[in-house]
Amino acid sequence: MVRNLTQQMETPTPPKPKSFFHQAARLSWICPLIIFVLLMVTKQMGMPVIIDLVGLFLMVAGLIFGIVALFGISKHGMKGILFQAVVGIVINGLLLFIFVTNFMAARARAMQQQSGREASPIVATRLNAADEPIA
Repeated sequence: MVRNLTQQMETPTPPKPKSFFHQAARLSWICPLIIFVLLMVTKQMGMPVIIDLVGLFLMVAGLIFGIVALFGISKHGMKGILFQAVVGIVINGLLLFIFVTNFMAARARAMQQQSGREASPIVATRLNAADEPIA
């Protein structure tokens, strides 16, 4: 009996596996790190649209992971969830805000340039002159 107790005391108990909510909280702040690494590694590649879409997906995923992690606080406690989830939500929210405002500004600029081309008399004159057959 004493021997069994000694063996039980010497055998380390395996660490309790982290819940899904702990992992979601960690993923919420890891997603922006993946975005930054991705942007640094692929900066010289010629696929900006694909890289931006992957970054957008990671921003939204990180935001969702952070929000989902907050729902686990009632069952698993605040330790290891609250701080990581809030940090992830704030960083992903800021990145998403920057992404959306840059997208909207670029869209407005493109629309302004497009409408400027159509209304410009110089461009219209050159287009009309190019359409006439040369005699």
